[in-house]
Amino acid sequence: MTAPLPESSLQALFEEVIERVLSDELRLPSLPDVALKVRSAVSDDNTTCESLTEIIAKDPGLTTYLVQAASSPVYRRAVPPKTLAEVVGLLGFEATSSLVMLHSTRNMVELNSAVSRSLFNHTWERLVVKTSIASFLAQQLKFRPVDQVQLAMLLTEVGSLSVLSTMLEASDQPDSNIYFQMCRKYSKRVGVAALMKWGIDKTITDLVFDCGQWDASWSDELDLLDIANLALYHTVLMTTTNPTLPDIESLAAMQKIPENLRTCSEPNRLDVIADNDEEIQAIINSFK
Repeated sequence: MTAPLPESSLQALFEEVIERVLSDELRLPSLPDVALKVRSAVSDDNTTCESLTEIIAKDPGLTTYLVQAASSPVYRRAVPPKTLAEVVGLLGFEATSSLVMLHSTRNMVELNSAVSRSLFNHTWERLVVKTSIASFLAQQLKFRPVDQVQLAMLLTEVGSLSVLSTMLEASDQPDSNIYFQMCRKYSKRVGVAALMKWGIDKTITDLVFDCGQWDASWSDELDLLDIANLALYHTVLMTTTNPTLPDIESLAAMQKIPENLRTCSEPNRLDVIADNDEEIQAIINSFK
């Protein structure tokens, strides 16, 4: 295994990534035109279902993906939509925008080697599990809007993908050890910089920065950060060997969920998640 990179070298690489994000030189933080146009249209009160559908329809691959993804159990539709117009009409603007962002995020990194695909898949798996658990929890806790939860979680690994993209510009065979060191130390700050350039809501950029701070709390009521931290906590349990985590009772989010949902038959794993593995897995599969 490669030895840990010296602190000074990590800092230098981080400064290079940040500089390139802010100067538009980094290829990754450039959303496809269709994604930018969709986000702009969704925030415009004058946008109609017809005009939004027209924007999306110009990208055949995205159109096909949306129709397929809209059948996901996360949307709980008795009759899944079969056309793009039905997707937009039935799911609404925010859910449609979330799916567009998912598709764009997945295609942000150009993979040219087995090593790069392996690193991307590792990051993508974590992102999908985290987003799926958060979507499920939002439904169970009746937190609204669920679409905001999904969109926010889909953007929490933008920093990691930015780091990977930068390393791939230097080599098709990036060092995995250095990649994980960079992600642990700097991915949040890189991600926030990229999201600010995209014009993403401040609530989401704050989430990216605060997610994983287990005792952090934005308010006395259950909020987006609480859902995100519960989802991340369980994602680490599911995807990491011998994870280092605090006791789940120490999470600020635990004090805000209904008492009947705080039970943990397995150590540090909420029953509401452990007992609904099949439903969560169905949501995970819908992202594939």
